[in-house]
Amino acid sequence: MERDIEEKVGYQIGVVAHLFHNQYNEQLAKYDVTVAQARVLYLLVEQGPQSQGELQQQLYIKGSTMNGIIESLLNKQLIEKSESVHDKRSKMISLTEKGRSIDQRLWNDMAGTEDCVLDGFSPEEIALMRHWLKKIKTNIVEMKEGK
Repeated sequence: MERDIEEKVGYQIGVVAHLFHNQYNEQLAKYDVTVAQARVLYLLVEQGPQSQGELQQQLYIKGSTMNGIIESLLNKQLIEKSESVHDKRSKMISLTEKGRSIDQRLWNDMAGTEDCVLDGFSPEEIALMRHWLKKIKTNIVEMKEGK
């Protein structure tokens, strides 16, 4: 069997994800926000206040990584923490008005970046690529869960 990393799908996805990540970070730097922080803002805009654990699960990250993201967003006054009405041990994370405002501006910038990156692809090709990537994600999640 010939070894050629360029022919591995996982390698190509990793390279593209790395380049995408770097491109987004360049765009987000003007807001003093990272890709990970932007994802938290997005989830809070779309789904409302959530516990730190719920956010962590949706982002597929470790607790220590989530703690760092939350602390950074708190320091920037983009989110706030409050006690959960259901469980006093749990903290709820919600957006501030400043966080909501920044989310909308960075969302517009990131959409423009994605349009540039996907230039030359038909809507059908983009839909198919999205379908394949979601299928790969599902397979990986199921593999980790032992299914």
